[in-house]
Amino acid sequence: MQAPDTSSVTTAAESTSATVRTPRLKVIDMVRGITILLVVVGHAGLTPVVLNDMFRDFRLPLFFIVSGYLFSASKYFDNFTSLLRTRIITLVVPYLSAGLLSYLLWLTLRTIETNHTPDIAWHEPLVAIAYGTYSGGLLLNIPIWFLPCLFMTQIIFCLSMRYLSGRPLFLQLAVMLSLSLIGYALSTVAFLPWNIDVALVAQLFVFIGYQLKQRQLLSKIRIFNLGTLLLMVIFLAAAYFNSYVDMNNREYGNLLLFYTAGIAGSLLTIQMTQLLSKSRFFTAFLTYIGQESLAILIFHYGIFILLLNFMEHYVYDSYLSWFPTTVIAVAGSLVLSMVVKRVPGLGFLVGGKA
Repeated sequence: MQAPDTSSVTTAAESTSATVRTPRLKVIDMVRGITILLVVVGHAGLTPVVLNDMFRDFRLPLFFIVSGYLFSASKYFDNFTSLLRTRIITLVVPYLSAGLLSYLLWLTLRTIETNHTPDIAWHEPLVAIAYGTYSGGLLLNIPIWFLPCLFMTQIIFCLSMRYLSGRPLFLQLAVMLSLSLIGYALSTVAFLPWNIDVALVAQLFVFIGYQLKQRQLLSKIRIFNLGTLLLMVIFLAAAYFNSYVDMNNREYGNLLLFYTAGIAGSLLTIQMTQLLSKSRFFTAFLTYIGQESLAILIFHYGIFILLLNFMEHYVYDSYLSWFPTTVIAVAGSLVLSMVVKRVPGLGFLVGGKA
């Protein structure tokens, strides 16, 4: 039940603070809910493997597209300091808190069972947290690598777009594509701290999400028409012909196929979400999951799957399938989130809120 892939999630703080949410923002919450569930399912060891590999082609690009959609130009283009302060609170603080919490749990489990990860020195996970990358598995709560990555992604996007705003769309697209290609080139040389190279690769996805909102294209996406069939064919072809994709490990395969599958799969997911939004149950369930996506991201693997792996290996000598593991990891994360929110101070450390 090792996690072969990592992803993360756009924080709830990136969405509007309005009490009444528009239908489009509800769809975005539902999209986040679907995607974080796919992330947990992947870490729980979804079978068949080919299906899990297909999800990898679009679930992380989709999070970046959602991030771009929720980015507020009017709020941050003229106030970069506000963006920096807000993202430190909503992304960096939860990242450090979740990393240290998982580290303490790991130390406890290793004290109980001395044969637990004996090849990892006590200080190596701390170095990995500071460096902000997967670090070959030394970042014990693997999925949280996405939080510093998203932090750097939004910083780069804001600094770029504040100067590109008002310029021709073609020029904006050309610059974003250039930044993405630079990130890919850098990733072939070294994995940069705080995933700066991945943040650059993601600029094209963020830009697409930003344009979806700026041009109000989300409401124009139709549910299942000829375009849907075309998107499905494009996605399946790109996913089939491309090799294994894992942004965390800088495995993109063919770059054209990577971006094609990521964009097409994301748009298909949005269309499917619009269909599901017609059901009150799915709307309520996926919206709730989406709004709790940060808590699920930081708890599902670093606490619950870590504990399950330990108990399965050292206590029961048997392994759960992906479905019960997913249920336990998601439900446990939601319960722990509710507890944390009721304890003064902990909500800020783990969720970016007081």
